[in-house]
Amino acid sequence: MASRSDHREGSCRQIITGRLSGKWRVQFTLEVESGVKKRISRIFPTQKEGKDFLRSLKRSDQVAAIVKAKEKTFGEWFMWLAEHDWPESLDPKTIRDRVSRYKKYAASRWAGIPLTKIDPIDVKAFYKKLADDGVGEHTRIALKAGLVRAFNQAISPYRQVPYFWSNPFCLDMPAPERRKAVALTPDEARKALAAPKLDDGRRAMLGVFLLAGLRLGEQMALTRGQLDMENGLILIDRAVKLDEKSAQEVGLPKGGKVRHAVMCDTLKGLLEPVIEGLEANDYLWPQASENKPRMKTLVYATWRRIRTEAGLPGDMSPHDCRLTHINWIEKLCPEVSATTLKEHVGHSAEGVTEVNYTRPISPSQANLRSALDRLIEIAEKD
Repeated sequence: MASRSDHREGSCRQIITGRLSGKWRVQFTLEVESGVKKRISRIFPTQKEGKDFLRSLKRSDQVAAIVKAKEKTFGEWFMWLAEHDWPESLDPKTIRDRVSRYKKYAASRWAGIPLTKIDPIDVKAFYKKLADDGVGEHTRIALKAGLVRAFNQAISPYRQVPYFWSNPFCLDMPAPERRKAVALTPDEARKALAAPKLDDGRRAMLGVFLLAGLRLGEQMALTRGQLDMENGLILIDRAVKLDEKSAQEVGLPKGGKVRHAVMCDTLKGLLEPVIEGLEANDYLWPQASENKPRMKTLVYATWRRIRTEAGLPGDMSPHDCRLTHINWIEKLCPEVSATTLKEHVGHSAEGVTEVNYTRPISPSQANLRSALDRLIEIAEKD
């Protein structure tokens, strides 16, 4: 037998028992122009709130406004976000990659479908077909993240679909097996840094990765002027980035977080022969022909040579050095506070003001410098 909610009357009834006793339940079946029916059930603390909500559903104000404004297709909505919303919060390259994946794998299926007519069953079949067609797991997961975000924004804050709508793209997708990170012990790092096959430049580059924990883009953009040899600090105020056309440019570090990274005495000794004779604006590892950062492909080629000459594991990456560095401080340097670690590696620095208007070195940074030197010294004695 059909209930009142099925005849567009709805109901607002007080709950008598259970943990929600005393509250009011509103039930209503809403049918939009597309023919899609939504069974709505909401709880309210008072009868007045419940009845006000029920009256709004009967008038179908929200749905009528959506229909009146001509419902957008998913493709129209996705591209509108890419042009008018995402540039305010996302890197241009991130937007470019997201749009490229959408156009290559999803546009042919979803571009012409109205937002309210996307069926989760069809989405499930779509995800399965991607896997059957051999689309890689990482690509599928990145594609799904873009689709989910776009539809979430259609729900809120832009209200292109009713706020009680569920996201049809939020279906489980198997995650790829995560790559196991490579982490060195201090003794393994000491031996790698002392490898006789390394020249001064490659040895210093490995030292920057292992002993300062810099990101790849930060290392690529490193200049002589950023090194405060007297106080043992590295000003991280720039990094190499890729623009929307994948061209390299130098900008602020990740998240716009300018910081001071600590330079221990061991690292200082590795850098001294490399910086001799350099001007403040000279890059430590420039292109062969001019004073610009090396191209990323050339840096990776240098890294592969470092990996071989230093006897590092064959699948170790520059980012593994950063993970190694953070792991040492977390596990082997108990005297270093979590706040100091985060500021050192760029996880919580507040920005330019704090860097420029605080003392250049503090007891906590001195502790970190000493702790890093001690790890290498202990490894050398063992």
